[in-house]
Amino acid sequence: MNGKIVLCALILLIAVLISGCTTTTSQANTVAAAAGTPDLIGNWTGTMVGYEYGMGYTDFSGYTITMSVTEQNDRIFSGEIFFTNETGSPVWETAPCAGVIGRDGKTIRLIEYGGGSSSGTLIAPDEMELVYSDGSDPFSIAINVLKRS
Repeated sequence: MNGKIVLCALILLIAVLISGCTTTTSQANTVAAAAGTPDLIGNWTGTMVGYEYGMGYTDFSGYTITMSVTEQNDRIFSGEIFFTNETGSPVWETAPCAGVIGRDGKTIRLIEYGGGSSSGTLIAPDEMELVYSDGSDPFSIAINVLKRS
């Protein structure tokens, strides 16, 4: 029963996050990042492992997370996050997001519409690790390792 409630709450959260932004931005509106600031534009895809209160530890087996960065102005970037299953079908609704790159060019902070935030590190030009946390009921935390595709 708790698992069903958690899944429903997670689906509702994703639905709320997706409904906030449905427009696309052309590359013409994208401002190039300043010299020394990494360019994050593109699709970042990976896996996740975590803990969700009431469900316990999970590897979100069969799910893929994708962060699509569509705009960047110096150290500020925005886009959306979505999850798919092994067949490529959406699992939850798309969540608009925005983030910042630290002055060191490696530290990343990200917030998602509707709740939840991530902090992490740019490990290489095309790889990052983000730690997601959401304090809503049920609270959750996860490690996401994303590679640019």
